[in-house]
Amino acid sequence: MTEFSSSSSSFLYLAALTLLLLEQFPADAFSVKTKRVKQTTCSPRAAAPSAVETTYTITIHEHKKRPLLRNFGRKIQKRIVNSKSGAHRFGMEGAYTSDEIFPCLDMQSNVGGEKDSNDHDDGIFSSRREIRDAFNESSGTSNKSSNDDDTSGIHGRSSGSGCCIIRLNGEDAASIRGLTDYANDFFEKVDNEDTSRGSVKDVGVFRIDQFVYAGFDENVNDEGRMQMLDTRILPGSTCNNDQDHTLIPLEVGELVGETSLNDAHKGINTLMDIGCQITSAVLSMQSDSANKLIDDGTRIEEGDSQSMIGSDVSNSYHRLIRYINSEPSTDEDTAAFNSHVDSSFLTLIPMPKLPGLEIWSPCLKNGKDGQNGQWVRPIKPDYYDVEDDFAYVIAMAGEFLQLTSNGKVPTCIHRVLPPMPGRISAPLFLRPRRNDDALLDVGLDLGQPYNKDGLYYEPGLLDECDSMNLWSVHGILANEK
Repeated sequence: MTEFSSSSSSFLYLAALTLLLLEQFPADAFSVKTKRVKQTTCSPRAAAPSAVETTYTITIHEHKKRPLLRNFGRKIQKRIVNSKSGAHRFGMEGAYTSDEIFPCLDMQSNVGGEKDSNDHDDGIFSSRREIRDAFNESSGTSNKSSNDDDTSGIHGRSSGSGCCIIRLNGEDAASIRGLTDYANDFFEKVDNEDTSRGSVKDVGVFRIDQFVYAGFDENVNDEGRMQMLDTRILPGSTCNNDQDHTLIPLEVGELVGETSLNDAHKGINTLMDIGCQITSAVLSMQSDSANKLIDDGTRIEEGDSQSMIGSDVSNSYHRLIRYINSEPSTDEDTAAFNSHVDSSFLTLIPMPKLPGLEIWSPCLKNGKDGQNGQWVRPIKPDYYDVEDDFAYVIAMAGEFLQLTSNGKVPTCIHRVLPPMPGRISAPLFLRPRRNDDALLDVGLDLGQPYNKDGLYYEPGLLDECDSMNLWSVHGILANEK
């Protein structure tokens, strides 16, 4: 029989304890140092028990403070607080308008194969430079006096909200309309769902991984005001192939049927692709870096599509929201969603038919704290034909876009005031990958990492984040909210 000394057992216990602790926290959120640990044990070889001092070297992980990143989060929260006292002047004389504040970009997805790149060269679709300029804040591009109300800037009288409107046509527009049809179909069928067998309602909301959830909540916060479905993608076994993706939870497909489920996949794929194009353009990011950092629902390594592992499921996700039992109001205290920002690169929302979403648009002459400005509702641009065949998507910058643009792009502060009952929204949240290899290399991944002219530039912030797993930023910023 093999004998194990008490010293060996103690070492194995310490090693197991260390591994257990490591599982509780993301590795990149910690600094590493070693510590010498002494323990007195009994030697099994001694004729009589005697004290033997054994020294082990174990690894201790100490949480990094990351003060600049935490301060970054606190400043965003300060802007959110300041926005709550802002004006709501929708429809009033002299109010900021959607056409004035939110640039409209013409874009085309690459879903289903590469499209004709000459269309971009010919000015039919917005260039990468135009996309970047539309999202960048514009405080440094104006020489206006404090009393000048000229609206010739790209964001009019605002320094920039981090929001743009995307115009799609052709197959892309059809896919967005299909996504809207799927959303309506889901809620119609969930109202009449047979709960005698396995159902979406029975599934509820479940945890897949840390900060990764999916499922249906038919009464969010038990307030009787909204219902919410979060879905995520389990990629197929082949890299960069969206043909065999699975939507999680599976019960959604069983409820809506094959046609509606296909509509969902097509619309989500279009939003993913448009979001990746915008993010890459804004950050001047090359394709290798974009594939490494941006979670577009595809694999970056071959895998087994028959098994669902938490780390395989997409970090980006699609959400359906239905607002119920609400009375329209302009009061922040009655908001369905109070003023907030999203933990994403981008949030992309097919423009709903019913109003509710409002974007904080800080005044051009006000500076970075955003204490003055107006809430603006993004609506379909009125200079296009009412009978056009286009689809419109609202694209809002999240915290990760402000961080990685070195303060050039403001994270979009927004809220949802109580809309008319029955309003349905279908946003997609484009997030960083969370796998171990998704490490930010500031010099390699970001095309213009060290620009210092952004309104929200924070000296040293990107250096502090260099070599981090980008998604781990989420946990740190969450502590500042």
